[in-house]
Amino acid sequence: MTNKIKLLFLTVLIVSFSSISYSQENYCLDEEGLILPLFDTKNCLNSNDIKIDQNEFSYIIEHDPSIRLSKLEYFRANPDVVEEINKDNLLLSKTKDKKDLTPSEKRKIDLKQKKIARLAKELERKELIKAKKEKRLLEQRKKRAELRKKAQIKKKEAQQKKLKRIADRDKKIAERKLKLEAKKKERKQKKLEKLAEKEKRNKQKKIAKLTEQDHSIKVKDEEKKEIQKSINEELKLILVDNHIVNNQLFPKISGDFEVIEEGNLKKEYLDNLIEYNKNVLILIPKDYETTSVRVSENRMMSQIVIGIDQIPNPEINRIEAELRRAEQDYLIAERKFQIATAEATNYNPYGGWASVFNQWAGLAGQAQAGKARTNAKNRLESWSAKLSTTPMYLEKERLGSYNYDVVVIKSEKNSIYDILSFNNGNFYKKSLGINSVKNFNVAYGLNPQDKNYKKLQDKYSTEEEVSLWSNKRLKDITIENLKTKIRTSGEFEKLESKKIAYKFLGQDTSSDSFWSKLFGLGPKKDKKVKTASLTKKSSYETKDIRFDSVVVVKTNSGMGSGFFISEDEIITNYHVVEDSLSISIIDKNKRKSSAVIIKKDLKRDLALLKTNMKGKPVIFYDGKLKQGEMVEALGHPKGRKFSLTKGWISAIRKESSTYSVSELGDVLFIQTDAAINPGNSGGPLFYKDKVVGVNTQGLHKDSTEGMNFAVHFSEVNQFLTN
Repeated sequence: MTNKIKLLFLTVLIVSFSSISYSQENYCLDEEGLILPLFDTKNCLNSNDIKIDQNEFSYIIEHDPSIRLSKLEYFRANPDVVEEINKDNLLLSKTKDKKDLTPSEKRKIDLKQKKIARLAKELERKELIKAKKEKRLLEQRKKRAELRKKAQIKKKEAQQKKLKRIADRDKKIAERKLKLEAKKKERKQKKLEKLAEKEKRNKQKKIAKLTEQDHSIKVKDEEKKEIQKSINEELKLILVDNHIVNNQLFPKISGDFEVIEEGNLKKEYLDNLIEYNKNVLILIPKDYETTSVRVSENRMMSQIVIGIDQIPNPEINRIEAELRRAEQDYLIAERKFQIATAEATNYNPYGGWASVFNQWAGLAGQAQAGKARTNAKNRLESWSAKLSTTPMYLEKERLGSYNYDVVVIKSEKNSIYDILSFNNGNFYKKSLGINSVKNFNVAYGLNPQDKNYKKLQDKYSTEEEVSLWSNKRLKDITIENLKTKIRTSGEFEKLESKKIAYKFLGQDTSSDSFWSKLFGLGPKKDKKVKTASLTKKSSYETKDIRFDSVVVVKTNSGMGSGFFISEDEIITNYHVVEDSLSISIIDKNKRKSSAVIIKKDLKRDLALLKTNMKGKPVIFYDGKLKQGEMVEALGHPKGRKFSLTKGWISAIRKESSTYSVSELGDVLFIQTDAAINPGNSGGPLFYKDKVVGVNTQGLHKDSTEGMNFAVHFSEVNQFLTN
């Protein structure tokens, strides 16, 4: 039994001794220069760590952790040199005191010491150079990695923004298509309803006419007398539904009243209307005006990100402190484990039971110390991992201030009507305006990089929103509200006679009245165009009948020229009316009307306007122009209205478009030395009595003299026909 116990303790002693021996001769060196002993495994836990032996450990342990890797590489590359230094140092340490040495021995020792010092110095110098080089390469690799990471992030953000833009664009296009389809369906439905109503009225008229023809003249006279006895005294409202510009923007009137379409309000109808009704109101849509005025302007301030600052991460200092504390705890635990292991292996086979109990106590202490060492090792590894994953620097945004303007725009839209009233045998006239006013706060100069850009966009309006509101139908009104507006809109002007009332409605066939101009009624006669004279009623004196076709195109941003190409269509330059909230037309007789853009061509810088005003259309030239022909430019240069300048055709050439610099954007121009200044844009260029071009641009006199351009009539023809 005693032999078995001895054998057991001998086995434990051998295992413990082998463990201690292995742990003392094998270590692991990580990337940060920390040295970890190996106890339970033959290889390092981390694949990136380097396994070292006792000699390598003894050589590098005295050095700073940051250069231990380079020291290890040098040791492995130059083992003979290092070994020689170590042997010399050992020899010198064993040498006796110099006092006991002979002079020759002292010289040998001094030479040895100098040689060791020289070798050590050279070794240290090489190691420092290598460490610096490796440190520099490591920093460069880190910087390149950071740059690659930032580039990848920027590229990803750019791709995301691009995809978002494409998605938003596709969404807008789909929404626009749906709106257009809905509008088409609505217009088609209205047209069908209108046709059905028209057919119904025509059928009723035919029935009434047939019934009336079946009666004798005597019966008709009796009925007429009977009707005259019972004349309708209730208010009869008639709305003339003509198709002038922006008529679709006029408010809809709901209620029980008669609607007369264009061309149906004839003299016979009016005669019967006033014969059998004592109270009649005729409502005539005249014009639709929109105006936008800047009321006030305020300067506002906001902030944008102008850069990124990198600040040291305070968490790094805390982690490094914890790592140092964990390293110390681990070394202490390791030392305690080694002591406990030594005590556990200190077995005396001849000590009896006391020795056995001491052995058991030592093994228990060894197990407890091993557990404490494992816990300390785990904490050390945890803090090491946290240090490697924590960034050294944090990014902080650097903000800068910028200014933007907030403008209060007062926008007003107004539908204007002419009203003729027949009441108890008398005629009266007046004008009625149904309007709506709204104030918009519009922000200019907002920076998209502003953190609050979306909030500011939602807070403030845009010029597009102002324009959309201005060109939206006025709120519909009931016939009762309309009557109230008519009563409260001012006094009626009494007319002297029925003849004047009919003339107001355009039934005076002896003159080109409002009614005939608006609806094309009445006989057409060839009239000589009267020349305007300089009187109180006319501000412009000209004997050139071509000015009857030229108008002033006035916008909220400036003034240009234009000319009639049909009875109610005007052509001008696109840049004259670009981004305009409202457009006004003024002819040489100071008549004024609104207009809307119905067609535009940015490449040719042309725009086609529709207006309520009736004008004399021009005739375009269709021949071949020659160099040296005399031409005349009509327009309003620098506000001098209805001016004429003469010049010669210098050349006919293709030039780059204002809105496109590519060859695909080239436009055929007429080059002339006729003076064309700001205000002439959009006006006609005449060759004799026919138009050959649209004046579009002139170069500044300081740079080029007499080089001006007009869009060739062939380009205008393509614009109108496409």
